[in-house]
Amino acid sequence: MTASATEWSTAAHPRRDSYEEWESKLQEVYGAFRFDSKPSDAFSASIRHRVVSGFQVVDCRCDPCGATRTGSEMSLDTREVLGIQLVLQGREHISFGHEQIVLTPGDLLIWDTTRPMRFQVMESLHKVSVLLPLARLQSWLPRSWHSIRHKLDKDSNAAKLMASYVRSVSPMFMSGAFSQSDGLTESAIGLLVTALEEPQSPISTSLREVQMEQVRGYIDAHLEDPELSPATIANGTRISVRYLHWLFKSTGTTAFQYVVHKRLLRCRLDLENPRMQGRKIIDIAYSAGFQNATHFARRFRDEFGMSPKDYRDSRAEIAANPG
Repeated sequence: MTASATEWSTAAHPRRDSYEEWESKLQEVYGAFRFDSKPSDAFSASIRHRVVSGFQVVDCRCDPCGATRTGSEMSLDTREVLGIQLVLQGREHISFGHEQIVLTPGDLLIWDTTRPMRFQVMESLHKVSVLLPLARLQSWLPRSWHSIRHKLDKDSNAAKLMASYVRSVSPMFMSGAFSQSDGLTESAIGLLVTALEEPQSPISTSLREVQMEQVRGYIDAHLEDPELSPATIANGTRISVRYLHWLFKSTGTTAFQYVVHKRLLRCRLDLENPRMQGRKIIDIAYSAGFQNATHFARRFRDEFGMSPKDYRDSRAEIAANPG
């Protein structure tokens, strides 16, 4: 049997140093973040975790706190990680750009280290996370891994499936009973991909959802068209512009923002592709429908925290030095 989990707690450190030690430990486990100021002198936190060849389980408890991850922090990481987080107690607020998520007991969060984010623990939190090499999800879903939904609501079959996996695997892995990280990683990814195929709720089959799928399909098929706009989308899907705006209202974004987001995702995928290393960045941007190099570069930095060139270079470096 291999080594079991390691344990860490603020209780083992002088109170004046405990929050700084917590910041250091959290970054060691989850990656680089910029933390808010210390919330209170009575702050308490603990972590149990175990890692085997990139597969890691983390049992984390902490009082309210918060931190932000931008391009500056992302550039400090040497690995790309996928996280499957199950909330057991408390409440946490997560931000991915315009997307705002509130997590309560039973909810699951799917996140990765390639995009800026912010977390804010609102109530004393207890969560269990499974951390995996992001490359495995990318190999399963090469063209859609970056657009999977982040939150699995506790009442959905998807959340129940993944929660069952996290709850069953975590204690045995923590004890040292499991050491085959490749098998654990593949089983987790396989279950996640299966879970994500399940509709979130019965309303996903409503007329509104059907129309949204038609709109998204039209946008995906016409992204490279620089004239793509709410008016052309509405005309192409035989709805009014006003109705198009109503469809997007519940998503927290607009039709225009969605188009830009999808174009940026397509560009990022091309920048990651080794076969496109010789292609000019501006050509990649134009092929995704952008018309202005400065506008594209600014949008890309806002979305992913670094310039297109820096992103391409960072991916090439990771590919050249996988260890």
